[in-house]
Amino acid sequence: MRLALLFSGQGAQTAAHWQQVQAGVSGELRAALAQVLPDILDPNPTVNPEKLAKNKIAQPLIFAQQMLLWSQLQGHLPRPICAAGYSLGEMAACSAAGAFSAVEGVRLCAERAAAMDDAVAGEHGMLAVLGLDDALVESMAAEAGLAVAIRNAPRHLVVAGPRAGIIAVAGQFEAAGASRLVHLAVQTPSHTPLLVKAAANFKKHLDVLPDCRLAFPVLSAIDATAARMAGPARDALARQICTLLDWAACLQGVREMQPDAVLEIGPGNALARLFGELAPEIPVRACDDFRSIDGIVCWLKAGS
Repeated sequence: MRLALLFSGQGAQTAAHWQQVQAGVSGELRAALAQVLPDILDPNPTVNPEKLAKNKIAQPLIFAQQMLLWSQLQGHLPRPICAAGYSLGEMAACSAAGAFSAVEGVRLCAERAAAMDDAVAGEHGMLAVLGLDDALVESMAAEAGLAVAIRNAPRHLVVAGPRAGIIAVAGQFEAAGASRLVHLAVQTPSHTPLLVKAAANFKKHLDVLPDCRLAFPVLSAIDATAARMAGPARDALARQICTLLDWAACLQGVREMQPDAVLEIGPGNALARLFGELAPEIPVRACDDFRSIDGIVCWLKAGS
């Protein structure tokens, strides 16, 4: 079977994912996670959506959940033909391919979150806009002091910037005929020039790691460029913090690899739905669609 992997970004994490990590992570990974998320050891933590939306919580937590799932799945699956990650998810894609270990990844995610939080002051956020022409969204966003951060598909963009600008322009998008607006559970203007400083600071943490050949290619969410060595993959990880993501091109890149099946690893199933809309001829599911690891493995083996 030719299997491709997609790793989710921030936004769909819930208390159930916290509990999954709390119950399943062990050994060195648990120790590393406890250093950046001490509450993970608390049997009765206060976990609410506002807490889970904070970068310093969300980023290491989601990465750990993805690495937990990957460790449980890897021995039952063929070597993937490629992987791609949506925003934060590219950290997990790189780690799964061998650019750095899961333990190193937890530390890096904490440093990534800190760099992003330190780069901007005030309240910021991200808003998904569906149903309007891309040029119109870009123009209206710019007038409100925002920037386009992600292109998910034609007429499906994500804008980011100061919270006041997002609130002001949301009504304008609705009046212009947007079919749907979604305020994402992210509090940072990710993938915009506002985070140039964060990208530079995070790159310093990545540059000290050794280069090596990846177990499988990782497609950059910036432009779908396939990295086969750890160095270029990590360079893309730093650049994407302040650079618009063309996720639509990335999904097309995955499609052109001609997978027999695509699996989304991480919270939610948004990436699986986007890929299904692009390539309905290719079976695609998300781990969150299943109740167990056995269910995921059975689905993949049924299609092999």
